[in-house]
Amino acid sequence: MRARRHNSYDTPGWVALPSSLLVAALFFIPLLATLKGAVTSGTLLSSLRDPYIQKTLSFTIWQAFLSTLASLAIGLPGAWIMATFKFPGKRLVRAVSTVPYVLPSILVVLGFVIFYGNNGILNRALMTLTRISEPPLHILYSLKAIILAHAFYNFPLVMNLVSTAWSHQDPHPAQAALTLGASRWRVFCTITLPNLASMVVSSAILVFLYCYNSFSIILVLGGGPARTTLETEIYRYAKITLQPDKAAAMALISLVVALAFLVLYLCVSRLFSQPDEVSSAVRTNAKAPKGLAAVAIYAFSFLAILFVLGPIVSVIWRSFTNKASLAGGNTFSLKWYKQLFGITQANGTMGIAQDALVHSLAIALACALCSIPTSLSLVVAMRKKSMATSLLELFCMLPLAVSSVIIGLGYLFIATRLRIVGYPMVVLAHLVIAIPVCIRTLLPEARRFPQHYIDAAHTLGANSWKCFWTVELPLLRGSLITGVAFAFAMSLGELNATLTLAGRSIRTLPMVMYQLIESYNYQGACALGTILILASLLVFWLDEQLRGRESLL
Repeated sequence: MRARRHNSYDTPGWVALPSSLLVAALFFIPLLATLKGAVTSGTLLSSLRDPYIQKTLSFTIWQAFLSTLASLAIGLPGAWIMATFKFPGKRLVRAVSTVPYVLPSILVVLGFVIFYGNNGILNRALMTLTRISEPPLHILYSLKAIILAHAFYNFPLVMNLVSTAWSHQDPHPAQAALTLGASRWRVFCTITLPNLASMVVSSAILVFLYCYNSFSIILVLGGGPARTTLETEIYRYAKITLQPDKAAAMALISLVVALAFLVLYLCVSRLFSQPDEVSSAVRTNAKAPKGLAAVAIYAFSFLAILFVLGPIVSVIWRSFTNKASLAGGNTFSLKWYKQLFGITQANGTMGIAQDALVHSLAIALACALCSIPTSLSLVVAMRKKSMATSLLELFCMLPLAVSSVIIGLGYLFIATRLRIVGYPMVVLAHLVIAIPVCIRTLLPEARRFPQHYIDAAHTLGANSWKCFWTVELPLLRGSLITGVAFAFAMSLGELNATLTLAGRSIRTLPMVMYQLIESYNYQGACALGTILILASLLVFWLDEQLRGRESLL
């Protein structure tokens, strides 16, 4: 009998059908509810003609554009340093640059208030050094604060994407040009930069989309109506002025603009192609900096580490300090933790941390446990590259282009109509946000399966299902652990959809932090923020430990 040769991608495609329908229901039903609210209310055309909304749209695009330029201004020099030089502390800079990826936006907001505020750590240090009585930096509640916070979040994205593409370049054309007498600047302008153009443009469009859909940073650091964006106005109309039809109209406008930039990103990605093979010559030929280059590199590294860690360390430090007296300095204290956990009573914050922590952990765990099986079944169907799987992948990535505020608004419309309130709707909204991230974590690993493992299993008589459970799933175990960690951490720190959907009735760590910041209880917010930082770091530490154990096995 001749053995049938199986293909590693012959797992039945219909296994993804339930998950596809689930993603469609979770994403498109609330989205359609939002769009229906915009169309049936008759306010869409009036909103487009409204000078205030036109001004808001203009500022939304303008601040995103400026924030993108700031991210590029910081990230591109960092990419050059990471791709072309080797120096002590390089691994530290790269590790620190990953910190913003795992931080909730509300933590960034709090860190900027504590570090860059008029009475913040940076201003007090400068006042001490220069011996002046007035704070020299006035950053908060302005466009400068918005741009700075967005650059904090997004310059590592530019730096890592561009430096990876830079290190993958074939070094031989540049070496040939240098041999023929071209200057290094001419080589950079005529060879290196054109090869990097697609990645620079792609990363810039991604950063623009992130800044365009920003919510928490604008809400707190913007400083008022003069610096408001579409996302904050959607929240204001939906939850404060109680004009859901106006909120739906603005959500539709915001969605159309965001999708236009998403299409632009996809066109740029398809227009240019990056080399598939990694060139080891760039890594081995990386040189130690000398002279002015060394000074510039170490200055950049120091400022980048200070820029990233300064706000975060400030939050932790502030949570453990208290004024000994009105005229005295700060002393070590656990006062704010005692208040939050109900050990003492003050400022109306007694015991709120227990409920917030329990609810946040429960929502995050439910989100992680539900998103992984859904994502896994979709990844099984998307492993083979074809037109159908490309369309399925694009379909599953659509939630990344939609603001979580709009997702929360859609679920708010559904909850209002069905009279469903509480945590189940919050979990569903978090699932929409987490599933695309889990897919992006699992899919690259699934597409790198060793073909001969699968062929050997089929040759020995295993059917597609047994091959999946005994061969493919164990190979995916490390990525599954990372996917769980990302889904859990994202849900743990999610504020935008939760605030729009549930308002103040839901107590999660980010929600209570926002309430404390709003009431100027920064010490209590710092204590709660430190708990959130430790919880997020613990999740990713466990991820590293489990993945390390898997590699040993």
